Amino acid sequence: MGSSDGYIRHVHVSSDANDMNTFIPFLEGYHMSYGKYPEKTPADAGYGSYDNYSYCKEHGIELYMKYSGYRKEQEKLSDKNRFKSYRMKPNEDGEILCPAGHVFTLEWEKTNTKGRYPRTIKFYRNEHCEGCPFRAQCTRSRNGRTLMYTKKLDMYQKEVRENLETAEGKELMKQRSIQSEGIFCQIKQDYEYDRLWRRGETGVKLEILLVSMGHNLRRYHNRKQKSKIKIQA
Repeated sequence: MGSSDGYIRHVHVSSDANDMNTFIPFLEGYHMSYGKYPEKTPADAGYGSYDNYSYCKEHGIELYMKYSGYRKEQEKLSDKNRFKSYRMKPNEDGEILCPAGHVFTLEWEKTNTKGRYPRTIKFYRNEHCEGCPFRAQCTRSRNGRTLMYTKKLDMYQKEVRENLETAEGKELMKQRSIQSEGIFCQIKQDYEYDRLWRRGETGVKLEILLVSMGHNLRRYHNRKQKSKIKIQA
C-alpha cells in the first residue's frame, strides 16, 4: 500500500515474498492510475536495491528508500564493525584500503544483466593478508579478503544517505512510519480485519480495495466531523 496524508493512494497485490520485487510493479500501477509518478517514495530497507534506485532515477523520483545495511553504517566505528565490507569504500584516488592500510587489487569486472538494469560489478582481492595481525578478525579465506563493488550502487546509496539526513528526509521517514504503520494498525486492530476471506489474486485484490475504500471513507468522514466541531467551537 502507498499512503499520503493518512489516505491509501494505491494498492498492489502480489504473492512475491520479497519487497524489492514489488516496488516497480507498484509504481507502474500508480502511474497507470494517476498519470504521473510520485516525486518521493520514502520506504524502509526492504525496497532499497540497484534496480529500484535505477527505476526511480529513470522516472525522476528522488531517492528516499533505505537499503540493507543503512542502519549499521550509522553506527560509530568500532572493533566489531571496522572489518565490515561497507567500511571499505574507494578513497579519492579510487583505492580501497583494508583496516591495516593495504590496497585491494582489482582482479576482474563483469556486467550483470540478470536484473532489469545492467550493472558493472568489480571483484577485488587483498594480496597482503598473509601475516597480517588483523587477519583472524577480517577474513577466514585462505586466499585473502575479497570484495565486490558496484560504483553506481554506491552513488545511489550516497544520495539516499544525503537525502535522509536533511530535515525534509527525517520528516518524510517519520511520516512514513506514522502513516503506513498506523493504517495497518487501524485496519487490523481497530476494524478487526486480520485475515483474507477471498482466494486468488483477483479476489484478494478486490477485497483489499474494498477495505482500502472503507478506510479512506472513514478518514474523510472523521476529518469532516472534526472540522465541523472546530467551527462550532
